[in-house]
Amino acid sequence: MAHLDEQCGGPAPAPVLALGIFERVGSNWLSDSLRGAMPQHNEPFRQQLGREHPLSPGNRIPPSLQGTGLSGLGLHQLLCALGDLHGHPRHLVKETNLFFAVDTVLGMLPQSPVVVLTRAPIGIASSFARGRLWDRWRYGDRYAQVAATARAPRWRTAFAPLLPDDDPDPSTALGRLITVNALLLSRALHEGPPASRPCLVIPYEQQVSDRPRTENDLARFLNIEMPKLRNVPLITTGTTAASDTTFATIGRKDALVAELAPGTAELVITAVDKTLAQARRLLAPEVTEAAAQWLTRNDQYEVHEPTPRPIRRARSEPTFQRMPKPAYRPVAGTQWRNLLVTNTEMAELLTMLHAGGAANSRLGTNLLVCPMPHERGGRLHYDQADRRWRISRGYEQHPAYWVTWIGAAFMAAWCGARLPTRTEALQAAKGARAHNSDYVAGDSCPVAEPGLGDREVHHLIGNVQVWCGDGPDQPESRPVQKYLFGAAWNTPGTEEAVTAVRSRYLLGSSRGVGVRLVRDAHTTDAARLGAWELAHRLNQWVAAADSSAQATPGGLDRLLLSTFGS
Repeated sequence: MAHLDEQCGGPAPAPVLALGIFERVGSNWLSDSLRGAMPQHNEPFRQQLGREHPLSPGNRIPPSLQGTGLSGLGLHQLLCALGDLHGHPRHLVKETNLFFAVDTVLGMLPQSPVVVLTRAPIGIASSFARGRLWDRWRYGDRYAQVAATARAPRWRTAFAPLLPDDDPDPSTALGRLITVNALLLSRALHEGPPASRPCLVIPYEQQVSDRPRTENDLARFLNIEMPKLRNVPLITTGTTAASDTTFATIGRKDALVAELAPGTAELVITAVDKTLAQARRLLAPEVTEAAAQWLTRNDQYEVHEPTPRPIRRARSEPTFQRMPKPAYRPVAGTQWRNLLVTNTEMAELLTMLHAGGAANSRLGTNLLVCPMPHERGGRLHYDQADRRWRISRGYEQHPAYWVTWIGAAFMAAWCGARLPTRTEALQAAKGARAHNSDYVAGDSCPVAEPGLGDREVHHLIGNVQVWCGDGPDQPESRPVQKYLFGAAWNTPGTEEAVTAVRSRYLLGSSRGVGVRLVRDAHTTDAARLGAWELAHRLNQWVAAADSSAQATPGGLDRLLLSTFGS
């Protein structure tokens, strides 16, 4: 298990890891700055793995890498995910808040250099306060979970004293969590193998005050030429705007201001100082001193009381918009469905598959969609009581995302259609203009594109990227990959970006990838597969993955593809 990256990566270099001491440390700035030079992976371990998965950072008691006992589907998913992170050019993997899973992640990627992203604690606290993130992202529960993990036998001696179960106020709890995450990251880098892992520290404050220096440091460390920064449009409101722009963090800052209620800064700083003082009695000096250095620069901020802002209310009723009926239209010799697949359609399929005995998640491995919480950008949620999938209110006619290639292929089979090839997508997109890309709306927008009629293809480019039916050639033993195409609400909409070659493994998903269906003479209503048949095929493959101890990831993937005649 300790050399999984070598088994999966082959000759391709291991990814660069961008690890934050906490959330809101400028990781999106790093991703956007490097997007033109490095393929991106946003929190593949924290987001892609369900809590039941042994290696999930959300697991209450994450085991050591050697103690997972991982096998079957769970091991297959991990091998494919790790293989996805390796490539030419070198990929960037961004992870924050790994807490007690950080040494496991570093252990799986021993050849990866690390960029450590830091920020002064009161800067993090200000960002949390501005977005009401403590409540929205349920950090009270997160504190309880991390504190419980700290009491596990493996961790209790060094970390249980740092997270007392004393019902702390949110500011104190936030200060403790920031410090413990920084200590765990420092400990993993100083004490875990390899001893000479390349490391670059980038303070958030340096990004703001001296961007040229930061970019030069990155270019030297990564041995790349920094891409030219794009002119990014401002986030706007209007007919295409979505109700949640939390993740559209593209604003340019030229000053360091912490907007905090009176006394909040003092509570956070006191919690950090007390936690560090306790840690110095329990952990190695080099570990605590590195973490302490990462947690400095509070004095660079101007602390102001919060500026009153209008309250962004959740939509009580979906915004009315005439929705064309799904239909297929000729584009470049292929019949393209005029609308992207919606959350409503995906929820219906997921519910029927579940009724047919095919659950989406198996011990933390998500097969069809990644069911993120709404506060983290998820729009599809399984209702255990009603045994059906539901949609975040107001997002019924938005495109489904967080869909795996398997979920996209199942949707196509259910509709008597298929996924487009990359060549077909390139031909169809010639001359098309991206609608809703580059954070223009800050989120997806409804699948009906303003100004287009029933007989036109909406969002031919933009809103979400789409899965293709084909992919790059891979050795028989390596995981299968499928192409992605187009532009999403959170990616560039330039011709260069749209036509760039990108691919992912079959179980991968993201917040910017959805489903577009096409038809030809062989894929019609008569070729539809029922949900019960699809559920049977999925369960057969899962059973094969769980029982085939000697099967390679490529072999298992091709077994799945054979069920679609691919």
